[in-house]
Amino acid sequence: MAKLTLNEKLISMGEKMGVNTLTPLEAGGIEASRAAEHTLVCIYAEMYKAGIRPTDYLSPTNKLCTASEKEYEERGKVAALAVYTAKERKELAGKLPKGASAEAKAARKTLQGRRTEHLKTVRRGLITQDKLHNPEAYKKGAEDRKEAIEKLGEAFDTALKILQGDGLPEWFNTPDCTAILLAAQKKYKVPAKVKSIDDLL
Repeated sequence: MAKLTLNEKLISMGEKMGVNTLTPLEAGGIEASRAAEHTLVCIYAEMYKAGIRPTDYLSPTNKLCTASEKEYEERGKVAALAVYTAKERKELAGKLPKGASAEAKAARKTLQGRRTEHLKTVRRGLITQDKLHNPEAYKKGAEDRKEAIEKLGEAFDTALKILQGDGLPEWFNTPDCTAILLAAQKKYKVPAKVKSIDDLL
C-alpha cells in the first residue's frame, strides 16, 4: 500500500471530524498542528497552498477577516476537538458550582483559553507562510516597526513639552493637564522620557 502524502493525511484526519464549512484539509491541519511540532512548517505550507490564509482566523467582527461566521464557528469547534479530551469538553459544557474557589475559577479560565491559544498558533503559522509568499506586504519603514506603546510615549513627551511652552490660551489649566498626563503615564507604564514634573523644569 502506497504511503500517504502529508496532504492526504491531513485530508483523512479532517474527514473524520465531520466538518461542513471548512475543508477536510484545514480541519486536519488544525488537529495535526496540536502535537506535530516537527512537521508544523509542512502542515502550514499545505494549508496555505490550499488557499487558507491568516485572515481566515480573525473574528468576523474584524474588518480584515476573510472568513464567514459559520467558518469561524467551525474552526472553534475543530480546535476544541483537537485540544480537549472528552472529559474536558464535558467539564466545559457545564457551569462551575456556586462558591467555586479562586483556584477552580482560574483553572477553568486557563482551560477555556486553550482553544483560543491553539487557533492563534495556527494563525501565526499561516502568517509565517504569508510572509514567505508575500514579503513585500510585510516590509515596513523604521517608524512603522515601532511598538504602539513607544509611539504613545513619544506623543506624551510632545504633549508635555507643548504644555510647558507658550501659546496655550489663558483659560487653559496647564498645571492640571500636566499632572493628569504624568499620572496617566505612570499608571499605564508609558515609557516616555519625561517621568516627573522635575524633568520639565
